[in-house]
Amino acid sequence: MIQNRRGFLAAAAASAISLRAQTRTRVPVGVLLYAVQKELNADFDGTLRSVAAMGYEGVEFTQYIDWTPVRAKEIRTLLDSLRLTCYSTHNEPEVFSKRLDHAIEINHILGSESVSCVRGLAATPGAIGFQASGIDGWKKLTDVLQNSAARLKREKQRCAFHNHAVEFQTVAGQRPIDILATAPDLYFQTDIRACSQHADPVAFIEKYPGRHDCILTTDGPPANGKSPLLGKGEMPWKRIFTAAENAGHIRFYLITQSATDMPQMDAIRKDLELFRQLHG
Repeated sequence: MIQNRRGFLAAAAASAISLRAQTRTRVPVGVLLYAVQKELNADFDGTLRSVAAMGYEGVEFTQYIDWTPVRAKEIRTLLDSLRLTCYSTHNEPEVFSKRLDHAIEINHILGSESVSCVRGLAATPGAIGFQASGIDGWKKLTDVLQNSAARLKREKQRCAFHNHAVEFQTVAGQRPIDILATAPDLYFQTDIRACSQHADPVAFIEKYPGRHDCILTTDGPPANGKSPLLGKGEMPWKRIFTAAENAGHIRFYLITQSATDMPQMDAIRKDLELFRQLHG
């Protein structure tokens, strides 16, 4: 009787584990089109067709903010025909203070759920967007992004921040990334290599659970001005994937390849193959 009971409990536990494995949401993978912006500028439609043929499920557009609604509808038609999803868009800081209405309209047409701020303040005040620098500048940026995030939330969209290394460097006893995190409705698009220059990416993801929109799968460090392919550098990808999909609650991955020894289109094709091998 005891053995039968133990057998029943073991079978029930195994069944529960199997069910969780079957119902766990699979996180899709896209490409940040900045990686192939030169190719996109030369042949927009053809580049998107190639990206879809590689097996990518979605994209993030960069140079989109001047598109008209008519142009955005044309691109949405192309995306739908290729079964590509626009996950997000890449925006300079001034978009959030000057052109948010237009960004919202175009993102709605494209089907994008995330409007991402791609950098913080310029080293030289006034070079892009905001006029202040230092801690007060980061606080100003945080206020602007939180106001934008609240507006985007009403539109069923997200405001996200794409980090560089500078946000993890201490300024007057504070890290800019922690100041940005005080905006309760702001999400992070975490560039792994940039984060890793001054912080542990896994620790950062776990510090702000549920606040991560996506992971940018940049490996590193670079060697001789060239970036390693995914998994060929020093980033702890298994730990990063686990943190991202559990504590992070990410919606998608973005492959983001800098210059390698390969043509860019070949590099993002190879990175997708390597991602699948690493992630499973």
